[in-house]
Amino acid sequence: MREAVAGVDAHQPYHHGNLRNELLDKALTQLKQVGPDKISLRALAREIGVSQTAPYRHFADKNALLAALAAQGYRELQRVTQEAADAHSDPSHQLCHSGNAYIQFARDNPELYKLMFGPVIACPMDYPELAEAGSSAFQVILNIATKGVSEGVFTDRDVSLIAHAAWSMVHGIASLWIDGMYKCTESSGEKSMILDSLKISLYGILKRDGD
Repeated sequence: MREAVAGVDAHQPYHHGNLRNELLDKALTQLKQVGPDKISLRALAREIGVSQTAPYRHFADKNALLAALAAQGYRELQRVTQEAADAHSDPSHQLCHSGNAYIQFARDNPELYKLMFGPVIACPMDYPELAEAGSSAFQVILNIATKGVSEGVFTDRDVSLIAHAAWSMVHGIASLWIDGMYKCTESSGEKSMILDSLKISLYGILKRDGD
């Protein structure tokens, strides 16, 4: 059944159940093409073919849309890092390969990554979906740290401290990479340098005799 929506041709489909996802898909495309500043709910509505008020049924404003987009990014980050960790049993290998997956996610999605971790979204903690998605993504590395300490692979320190140290390291490498700071390295050696950097950083949390 088709109905006319204010400002929309009666022959255009009326979006309801899938409008939220379609808005996020279009917003992600615009984020990659023009950046977050030029994203507009009204422009998205025109592109999809619904009334200009329709997006507000799902997002109170542009900030809410960007928060949902960032939450979507965190869920994907959680998925790829968890898959990388699950492919190994040793915590040191899990940490190294999940970190590599994290960095590759940033490289593949630089605009989304910057939205997730940058200052664009106002009051991010006001959005439960975003807070939960970010926490779940961090939980991957926290679980690895917990396993590493319990199995005697990592130094016997607070697991939260280990997880934050490891996250800071991969986040720093990811940010440097997407900002072009590795361009001085030959393209064939970039990935090798990334993995070697991860391994060197990892050495600092491995358990040693006397710990």
